[in-house]
Amino acid sequence: MIEPNLTAQADRGPYQEIAVYVRELLRCDYALVALLDKDSLRIQSFAGGQDETSGSLATDLITRLREWEPVVVDEGRLIAAPVSHGGRVIGVLIGFSSRPATFSTDDLKMLIDYTPVAAGVMANAALEERAETKRNFTIDELRDFFRLTTLGEFSACFAHEVRNPLMLIRGNLRFVDESLELDHPLRARFEAIDHAATRIEEMAKRILDFSRTRSRRPEPCDVGELIADALRFVQPYVRTKFIDVQVNLDPHALIVDAERWQIVQAIVNLLQNAADAMASVDRRVLSISSGIEQNRLQITVSDTGTGIPPATRSRVFEPFFTTKGDRGTGLGLYITKQVVEEHGGTVSVQTGNGGTSFVISLPL
Repeated sequence: MIEPNLTAQADRGPYQEIAVYVRELLRCDYALVALLDKDSLRIQSFAGGQDETSGSLATDLITRLREWEPVVVDEGRLIAAPVSHGGRVIGVLIGFSSRPATFSTDDLKMLIDYTPVAAGVMANAALEERAETKRNFTIDELRDFFRLTTLGEFSACFAHEVRNPLMLIRGNLRFVDESLELDHPLRARFEAIDHAATRIEEMAKRILDFSRTRSRRPEPCDVGELIADALRFVQPYVRTKFIDVQVNLDPHALIVDAERWQIVQAIVNLLQNAADAMASVDRRVLSISSGIEQNRLQITVSDTGTGIPPATRSRVFEPFFTTKGDRGTGLGLYITKQVVEEHGGTVSVQTGNGGTSFVISLPL
């Protein structure tokens, strides 16, 4: 016998609609939908009663059933019918009345007749759930996630704290600069130090901009400025890899309503991935372009790498999936996809032996 899972789960989607319909169909006090999950039943939705009591009551109703089969038991107060899809039982529908002799064989027939409809709804809901973010992570994945969270918090703290000594360094450099004669041989060295300190300060500012929590406030954004911000952020990264960056933007000013830093982050992720994809090739060209196609903004990031193998192509947007080994987190493309979809857009990939292109498409 299958043991019920004792955790009731509140749901306001298709499962709740099934529970409400079963309750109305049988004219009973309570109805619930339970899903078969490996060797247990998961209470998915409950109709009738108060929230604080529905969980324990639903569990009690399930424990009264001895077998998962069409049945009327408990002096006609409890009725149940299994839901099958693809030749296997995927769940069970249950109705309960506080009055004896409420349910008859006619009620059982009505419930059985409804189960194919419920099966279709439940199967579609299961497909949508599998398409969403993975909710159950392994210990290693959770460890990586918390490591990244801690690293992000530390980076923000570091970026904040490093600005104070940088101000001190630059202040002293200006003092020395004013003390040197114009033709002093050390002037060029002090200028180089000042430029390096300025660069570090700008990087710290960008890290703080990325880490700062913001409420969602879409605003009109110039696409060229979004791309320029992203390029400035990754410039040190691509420079160390000797990558030729080519920019081809639409000559017209393109404006899109967006969360500025979220879109910048999405573009940065694509740029960094493109740079990493060219680590083993001699010709390293990273290109980014923007334009309008079918009344939608398109931002394309391309590389001249080796392409994505067919075996992994379908998994590139999965969280924690990476081909970079210890160097990768498997979150960059996943985050990009989530950000773009939150803006009503899509991300597509085109790849081959000559490189890979990721295309962000956003509504104008």
